Amino acid sequence: MPMASAQSEHQGRFAARTFTLFQALTAALLCCLLVGVMSPSASAHPRQEAETEISFNETTGLTEIVHRFRVRDSEIAIQRLYGESLNIFSDAEAQGLFGDYVSQRFSISRNGQPVDLTLVGGEIEDGYIWIYQTAPAFPEDGIYVVRDSPLLDTHRDQTNILNIRLYDEVQSFIFTRSTPWATFRLDGESVY
Repeated sequence: MPMASAQSEHQGRFAARTFTLFQALTAALLCCLLVGVMSPSASAHPRQEAETEISFNETTGLTEIVHRFRVRDSEIAIQRLYGESLNIFSDAEAQGLFGDYVSQRFSISRNGQPVDLTLVGGEIEDGYIWIYQTAPAFPEDGIYVVRDSPLLDTHRDQTNILNIRLYDEVQSFIFTRSTPWATFRLDGESVY
């Protein structure tokens, strides 16, 4: 067999193997993309998370508690607890029920005594439902215990984040089903 012919035959087999390898890699890549697009996590709802912030309003002299929940998570909770027909977007009763629900599941005590929290109201904006509460100014001394459990009873993977911005300090806590309580101080001393 002449040299040119053998070399040509070798290049032809190499090209055939390369093309087959290219086809296999392309097919594998397409399969991965399809699995990624069609998997439940690709189209899943974002993490179930709510945020609460506690701060002092110098103008009113009150401590303000602002809760922020995704509307969809809030509506699911209300429907599970009070009836499938409730629509938190358009139903004032559902909105009121959710405000009461949050008030029943968020509490603070100082030195073992409950802090009086007042439900001020709420609103829906940009896909979130905001619930507003107030309380008398928190004294800097004492041990505080907070329970932040809204949605923990209706959403298994719910996480609630609390940011406390008082007395030039910021403290943050994360609440889950297994840890719905936290203890804190505002005077810089250790809780323990």
